[in-house]
Amino acid sequence: MSRYFFHLRRGRETVSDNEGDEFPSDEAARMSAVSSVREMVAALIKSGRIVADEYMDVSDDAGTLLFSVSFHDVVQNHLKK
Repeated sequence: MSRYFFHLRRGRETVSDNEGDEFPSDEAARMSAVSSVREMVAALIKSGRIVADEYMDVSDDAGTLLFSVSFHDVVQNHLKK
């Protein structure tokens, strides 16, 4: 199991995840990130707020960026279904 860190980024502002979570693979971490972003987007919509162009950046133990999940992409992909 590897430890992954899920940082929230909007523009130049980043909220860092200092604890992280363990997952068996990059794909499992990606699925978790997408699920978390869906929950955050749903909460924003329910509260009447605009979904900003935010990202969840996922990095490894060494701080290397592995991938980013765009809030807008998650919404767009959901609307295509």
